[in-house]
Amino acid sequence: MEIELGTIENERLFLFEASDHIAFITNRVNAECHSHNYVQVTLGVEKDFEIAVENTSYLTKGIIIDSNIAHSLRGDKQWQFYLLINPESSFGETIKRELLTHGRVRLLTEKEIDENMSPAINDCLKAIDKEKYKKLINHIKQNLGVISLEDAKVLDKRVTELLNYISSQPLEMLNVKDLSNRMYLSESRLSHLFKVEMGISLSSYILHEKLKKALRLVFTGSSITDAALEAGFNNSSHFTRTVRDRLGMVPREITKDSRYMQV
Repeated sequence: MEIELGTIENERLFLFEASDHIAFITNRVNAECHSHNYVQVTLGVEKDFEIAVENTSYLTKGIIIDSNIAHSLRGDKQWQFYLLINPESSFGETIKRELLTHGRVRLLTEKEIDENMSPAINDCLKAIDKEKYKKLINHIKQNLGVISLEDAKVLDKRVTELLNYISSQPLEMLNVKDLSNRMYLSESRLSHLFKVEMGISLSSYILHEKLKKALRLVFTGSSITDAALEAGFNNSSHFTRTVRDRLGMVPREITKDSRYMQV
């Protein structure tokens, strides 16, 4: 695959955040050995890349790595696409169920990384458009065979009410106990309902929202400290550790010469 680098010469990282994943396209990753709780899909945009997973090294065009698996990656200033999927989401659970049944690491085939992937990535970067990004994600899902009916699911009205409430409240004030009291449900009942409807635990959803909000604030001009506190992290160090553990980079590396989109 080839990317039209002339159109993006001033940026080196494009970050996209969605309800069940965070994705970025970048040429700046040379990550030391780390692990995180996301299911990771990595695609080489320009060429194969070198990645070490636990004690095994691979030179590949694409790979899926299960949650909490130690890995390191040499990007060598080449462009890669990183898709970090919450393992408790419907998307993450489907990948684990359908594609990681024979092991916790899976190299992708040429069929799964087809010739249309590069144009889809180029289209997405040219315009940084929500619809083009959704088209790219759907293309990846179709190639991997993980399109499911849950993508068009109608939510229980109680969960819709809860999501609206969460979106309107300061994240540092939110916890499962208080939310269960508000919804007149036990903690266990609310957690079960939320997981069934959203494909992700309520506590994981709240942490994911904190991370997204903090990154959003940093990209719109807030300092790392102010963004961390406003998003509900204990301090900037807590935020930095969370970003490093989940994305393999620290916030300053992510936000330099970068572009951001909420989808």
